[in-house]
Amino acid sequence: MNRSCCIFFYEGHISIAPTIISLVNSLSEQGYRVFLYSTKHNLSTFKIPNERTVAVYFPKGYDIPAINKIYTFLGIIKLGMLVRVIELFLFLLQSTFYTFKNYDFILPKNSIIIGVDANGSIASLLNFYFFKRKFAYLSLEIYPPKYFGKLARIIKWLECLAYRKAECVIIQDEDRFKSLGEFNNYHHSKVFYLPNSTMSCDDVNQNFTDSNYLRNILKLSDKDFPYIIIQAGMICDEVFSQELASAFRFINNGSALVLHEKEKRDVKEPYIKSLRETNSHNLFLSLQPLPFERLNEVFDSATIGLAFYKNINHNFGQIAKASGKLSFYLKYGKPVLVNNLESLSTLVEKYKIGVVIQNPSDPVEIQLAIERILNNYSFFSNNARFCFAEEFDFAKKAKPFMSYITSW
Repeated sequence: MNRSCCIFFYEGHISIAPTIISLVNSLSEQGYRVFLYSTKHNLSTFKIPNERTVAVYFPKGYDIPAINKIYTFLGIIKLGMLVRVIELFLFLLQSTFYTFKNYDFILPKNSIIIGVDANGSIASLLNFYFFKRKFAYLSLEIYPPKYFGKLARIIKWLECLAYRKAECVIIQDEDRFKSLGEFNNYHHSKVFYLPNSTMSCDDVNQNFTDSNYLRNILKLSDKDFPYIIIQAGMICDEVFSQELASAFRFINNGSALVLHEKEKRDVKEPYIKSLRETNSHNLFLSLQPLPFERLNEVFDSATIGLAFYKNINHNFGQIAKASGKLSFYLKYGKPVLVNNLESLSTLVEKYKIGVVIQNPSDPVEIQLAIERILNNYSFFSNNARFCFAEEFDFAKKAKPFMSYITSW
């Protein structure tokens, strides 16, 4: 097959974006040459799966001293929103120049394009007009128009245009699709639902197995802490980090609360120090992220997973199928505790994969939930794996989309 696919992913955090990695692998397995346009990031580099995949990392304006000075000045004069416009323009300029330079190789006649979120979809729109190539709109994040501010409203206007021109939309579930359509003032007729997840349990991650990873790096003894309760991903107020740290001070059933960060953090940071001051009893912080291909070591070494999100916007309020950590918990058979967001609680109650917590600050409620799971662990664990197979297996969920693009 002499087909190629360009994926425009401005945000750059490829190594912590399961959807992007799974999509690249799926396309590559189908014989596509995949060109991933992204920006430089301080996270670990995405591991290229084979010689048919090319990842191109463009510098952001922050990485260019002259432009970074402009950004600083714009912030001083209260025009910081213009930074987003300049960043978009810079990404469009660099990616378009690269494509022109390698046109015959990157965009043969039957190639396809996938644009991720606002900047990626706008880059795809530009290619649609310049090179007459069809594209798909892939949504990982959903933000209302006010997120862009008045000074950057041109970005939202262009995103809405890209959304209309796209051949199809890829998003996690129906609720997020509805919100995305409202924000872009258009109900798209063609949509594919792909969870923010990985392939089934026989993927390459299984080549790396250390089921004691967290115990080893955090020096957790089986005697003192037989149970590891983990919240992976971010460590911040938006995911109840302070509330959980405080609540676990009063939980005395051998549970260690581990907060594992997706980005490298410093123990000297005020927020990290405040967490340690809050709980020096059974709180442990894992601040050194692992590359994507070794993430199974983190999840496989836990007992129960936590997926807590504050309902601060549609992104978190409709998080279930978009939660990468939730999919990983389930993949490795870890029962879960979630807070009472409808998207999360519906999934938990349907598949009996854990317990819904009404108050993340209540140690009594959390301890009772942990003990309920431990008393019937195999039941919840088996349900977790079944839920992953039914709702989160990317390979299975991607088949309709992969079939659809063969007709482009």
